[in-house]
Amino acid sequence: MANSEIHYSQKYPGHREQLPQQYHPHRGNVPEHITKPKTLRKGDMVPYVSSDVQNFFKYTHHFPSLHSLSHVSQRIWNILKSYQSMKSQMGGIRSLIFGPQKGDIRGLRAKYGSHPSQFITLSNGVNVHLRDEGDSDAPPIVFVHGHSEDLHTWNRLVKQLIRSFRVIRFDLRRHGLTGPAPDNQYRIEDYVSDLSMLIDHLGIHSFVLVGHSMGGRISVRYAMGNPERVNGLVLLSASGAPRKKEGSPPMALRLMKNPLGRFLIKRIWSRNMAKSSLQGMVFDESSITDAEVDRMWDFSIYPGNMDAMFQEYANKWEDFIPAEIRGIATDTLLIWGKEDSICPESMGTWYDSQLPKSTMVVLPDTGHTPHFECPERCLDEISSWIGTLS
Repeated sequence: MANSEIHYSQKYPGHREQLPQQYHPHRGNVPEHITKPKTLRKGDMVPYVSSDVQNFFKYTHHFPSLHSLSHVSQRIWNILKSYQSMKSQMGGIRSLIFGPQKGDIRGLRAKYGSHPSQFITLSNGVNVHLRDEGDSDAPPIVFVHGHSEDLHTWNRLVKQLIRSFRVIRFDLRRHGLTGPAPDNQYRIEDYVSDLSMLIDHLGIHSFVLVGHSMGGRISVRYAMGNPERVNGLVLLSASGAPRKKEGSPPMALRLMKNPLGRFLIKRIWSRNMAKSSLQGMVFDESSITDAEVDRMWDFSIYPGNMDAMFQEYANKWEDFIPAEIRGIATDTLLIWGKEDSICPESMGTWYDSQLPKSTMVVLPDTGHTPHFECPERCLDEISSWIGTLS
């Protein structure tokens, strides 16, 4: 053997490959690509994962029952093959070897849950992290954040709004400091029920409801069932509208829909990947601060949050149908980013065409998070629109 090369078995002594049941050395039917040792050059970094994962990649195409996952497994394998070039950004191979990092609940509460935060336990056992700010006698506004966000996502709006309104914002179940729900249920009905119980707990009878992305979908569903309580509805890049089937869904979504994909996401998830996720939401990546990245990363490793997210993806949230939306008589303001690739402008246009009393504002050079990317413009639009409500 040349000095410049080493065998896989030498670099990882004691490693034994397990063959699929239909293959056996004594039968002489083991494919050459399995028996032939892999040759590595010195300095090569092997993206080592547990043997069961390695075997999945090597043998998937031999199992007809796994044929439906073949394209997914190939893509996952491509991700791992490119891991060497990514390792400096992803913090090395620690997560692949030792498993996903977990956050410290006490430390995260000290960092993100100080005054004016408070924690209340709903009748269903969910311990909600919330902030209730402004004059308690002022008109209330309730904010519902989006997927993988938290109550701090509204910081840039709240500073101004608390001067004139009572502002309530909270972490949804499986998000932020609220964490996973005791019942481990993540249907839209569960989110709506939490919102309803929270409003009742705070003694609020009527209010303006503001929702972003997934929080917009939750807000729409709440408004359908509680029209007498919602004085006005503000939807920022809300999900829930039918979306044109253009191309294949994002790779991350496909990975989350099968067990191996979820396993690998947990293994390779890193702060830098959290940063990339945030950058994918905005039009101008330079608007993302280190503090925003730190917070997304911290809450993504909050114990139980990621597993709860995977549980949520096991539930299919159906899009709204025209008849449902046409039944909402509440005044509604739609704010959309022109460059939103997650909930495209066409989804806002659909809402606008179905809602009986809607106003739509499209912001140029803005992505999926208008309240974060251009808070001043959002404040102007929301404040002036609220002034028109009877």
